[in-house]
Amino acid sequence: MYWHFQSLINIQGNFSSNSGDHNIIGSGNTININQGDANPTRNPAEILQCLYTSQYGSHRDRVPEPVDGTCTWVTEHEKYKDWWEKETSGLLWLSADPGCGKSVTASFLVTYLKNQTNAIVCYFFFKDDSEEQRSATFALCAILHQLFSQRESLCRYAEDAFKCKGKRFTEEVDTLWDILVKVVAEGGCGEVICVVDALDECQERTLDPLIRHITRLPGPQTSHIPLKFLVTSRPYHKIEMRLGSPETTIRLKGEDEVDALTADVTRVIDEGIEQLESYWGRPGGLGYLRNLLESSADRTFLWVSLVLGILKDSEEDSREEFINIVTTAPRDLAELYTKILDKSTKPDKARRILNIVVAAARPLTLQEMNVAFKIKREHNSITDLGDLPEGFERTVKNLCGLFVRVIDSKIYLVHQTAREFLIKGSSSGHGNWQYTLCPRDSNFIMTDICISYLSLEEFASDPLVLADTDSIREESLDNYLQKYSFLDYAARHWTDHFRDSKDQQRELFEFTRLICEAGSRRFLTWLQVHWFHDEESYKCPRNWTHLMIASWLGQGTVVERLLEEGGDIHAQDEIYGTALNLAARRGHEDITRMLLQRNVKADLYGKEYNILQTRERVLIQNLFYVIEGK
Repeated sequence: MYWHFQSLINIQGNFSSNSGDHNIIGSGNTININQGDANPTRNPAEILQCLYTSQYGSHRDRVPEPVDGTCTWVTEHEKYKDWWEKETSGLLWLSADPGCGKSVTASFLVTYLKNQTNAIVCYFFFKDDSEEQRSATFALCAILHQLFSQRESLCRYAEDAFKCKGKRFTEEVDTLWDILVKVVAEGGCGEVICVVDALDECQERTLDPLIRHITRLPGPQTSHIPLKFLVTSRPYHKIEMRLGSPETTIRLKGEDEVDALTADVTRVIDEGIEQLESYWGRPGGLGYLRNLLESSADRTFLWVSLVLGILKDSEEDSREEFINIVTTAPRDLAELYTKILDKSTKPDKARRILNIVVAAARPLTLQEMNVAFKIKREHNSITDLGDLPEGFERTVKNLCGLFVRVIDSKIYLVHQTAREFLIKGSSSGHGNWQYTLCPRDSNFIMTDICISYLSLEEFASDPLVLADTDSIREESLDNYLQKYSFLDYAARHWTDHFRDSKDQQRELFEFTRLICEAGSRRFLTWLQVHWFHDEESYKCPRNWTHLMIASWLGQGTVVERLLEEGGDIHAQDEIYGTALNLAARRGHEDITRMLLQRNVKADLYGKEYNILQTRERVLIQNLFYVIEGK
């Protein structure tokens, strides 16, 4: 081979009709062909739109309201006061064990700080069950969006990054952090306080750079910047190692605040008993439960919440029954979860719902869950699925009990510990539920569901047709997605679930062929939805082959099978090039190697090359020809 592999990884094809920048690597060096930006934007609305990458407000709304009088111990603590009274930048880390109310406390502090100070208070709540809540880039985008929404003139500090990188500047932790620091240092916006919850649920890839930046805030270069962070997490050793030494981090150990947490749990129990008395029509008649709950709670709000829920769902309200429920409720959360799920009369159906909830890239709505729960490969039409039954929320709760929650018509597990309880790890579980769900199997189930949906005949008989005008296209898409409730999820996420199905991908190969048939209405319908959300800066292709889309998506198993079958492996798109261009552009090294070994040709500015038979100088000459406009 005349070229080293790293010289091939960005053979990208001609994107000139849609993008001004083209990066092509030759001899290990990147040549950037920048056609310039004739219309640089100075419109704050565009920057704000780019930064609105997550519904951070609704994510906070998932957190229960604090009971009156709880959480105030934090603001009265010396560690908090030390952080608060510093006139320089600083970091406060509030740690606590699972189920001890960190998220409720974080939400309380957002409101408290807004009421107690003139500072701009921004927030973000990490959650492992939603793709919008896993990445530090989403957190920083949310913080900047809140800042710019309150001081629109500050958008100017993001203009250079936006002009240089387009909306992709929102995908880089370092770039976003630099903008944040510059805004606070130079923007004249006063003090900025950022509350970030559940740092331990941030994905590893973006967690390290975020922590690195946060821990440098109190340093000599940044101490004068009026930017403070308050973060919460479990007291994990890996977080402790990353957050740094006491010189740079003020740590408030909630796990050591026994008296304060016990007092808050007591307040929660008191309110819970009052609500039970109201629910059962027994005012002042359930006080005998107070001591029983307090003696078993062990400072765990989650345990109290679950047991109160069991009491509310009880079939009878006798003293004997209530005492039996509390005294027999396992103190260990894993055992309590097992007891809750063991009550399901249809465990197979409950397990299907739990597989879907665990694997879903974002929380599903009740309507989406209804489709996912019902659909099978043999279904041909949406009419086969029927309408959403009025009592479907009740169906979900009857199957899974208190293990799931429905908030704003979206389905969640009751807590992060519930997710950890289900997912198989290196340890063996106890009972019928603990550690019984394998991520690979759950993703296989979701892939099967998504592909089965995308295969329905409606997407061939009633395809999605989008206009060229942005506003009309968006309106048309919204109307179409309302008509087909599960299409948005299936189109955007089936490829990720397929990837994470790993060695089970081959079983679904024939089904992928149906929804990826070149030029078919089914293919173009889901691809337009996928493209609109993830690749809208480029024109959606209409003539890609199955090999081309598989190469773009990084589906190595599919690419291997298609290459074995033969066919037109050199098929070419006038904008995006061949399958080799697509795999190289996306950085799929294994697929790029695979295509090279099969002598798949590459397209370079309208000219076709067999890389294995082309010397480097020929391509370099062609590059200079393009650059110089000859």
